[in-house]
Amino acid sequence: MFDMHYDLLSIAYCCYLKNDYSYLDEVCHAFRDDNVRGVVCNLYFMSREEMAEELHPDYYRDDVSVCDMFRISTNIIKGMLPDTELMFSIEGCDFLEVSDLDELYDLGLRSILPVWNNRNEYGSGNRSLDGLTEQGKKLLDKAISLGISIDLSHANRKTFDDIVCYLKERKDAGEKFFVMASHSNVRSICNRERNLEDDQILAVRNLDGLVGIFSNRNFIVPNEIKDKVSQEEKEAYYLEHVKHVVDLIGVDYVAVATDDMDFCKEADYEYAEVQIYPYAEVGSNIRRVLGKQYSSSDIYKIMYGNMKDRYDMINNRDRKGEKLL
Repeated sequence: MFDMHYDLLSIAYCCYLKNDYSYLDEVCHAFRDDNVRGVVCNLYFMSREEMAEELHPDYYRDDVSVCDMFRISTNIIKGMLPDTELMFSIEGCDFLEVSDLDELYDLGLRSILPVWNNRNEYGSGNRSLDGLTEQGKKLLDKAISLGISIDLSHANRKTFDDIVCYLKERKDAGEKFFVMASHSNVRSICNRERNLEDDQILAVRNLDGLVGIFSNRNFIVPNEIKDKVSQEEKEAYYLEHVKHVVDLIGVDYVAVATDDMDFCKEADYEYAEVQIYPYAEVGSNIRRVLGKQYSSSDIYKIMYGNMKDRYDMINNRDRKGEKLL
């Protein structure tokens, strides 16, 4: 399995602040035991209030740069998962400048989500109606020039459409880049703003990107029945999301993610209830459910091969600043 979205860098940084790595040790054991061979590790940023409440009072401080946070957390993860394919990402670029991408790239950054749920200087998430800004275009240009992939998850509809339109222009100009919606399920099945309409899914496909179906109940099961369905029904809904996207854009453009938020359960216990599979068994459970619909070769693509291909493409570069090969 190649998990397209897990806030592993944020977990590592919180463990660093607490000087307690027991939770991270459990996660790393789960990776090894359940054959999770790759993961997109996110360092994520929300509002100051939410970060202090959900993560740690000192999670974000003005006297510690995002680059320092990224360096600390990536070093921890690389030391604990030396045999895992790691792709490092920042989710929500609220507290970094465009010029920071150079240093972050040198530190291993290979993916950005320009926005989380809030509005920032680059665009807007689902708590705002605004779109991509001029500064957001500069962020995209810098990411493209470095070979940093662009993740559309969390962007509101206007920002999503603006980014897609801008990237089409860059593609028509001969630029090469990688796009994904790492953890965005199907809006017509579960009507949540984070999920994607069919035309958005097609837009990701038209940019040769990947859509990651993630295993969070609140974005799988319709809201009005999410607390009433059985485990078997949750799994059926999950498979329905996968099948919908595969039928729409093809098996080569679909992958899996978890967006596991169990580590935030001290702030809100609901986070311990939303994953339809415990992380220690997530790979084997997804494989089992996909086996009801797909061949072993298609399961390999969805669970690992598609993201592995993109991972290799992003890392297959002569030097910083060259176009993707």
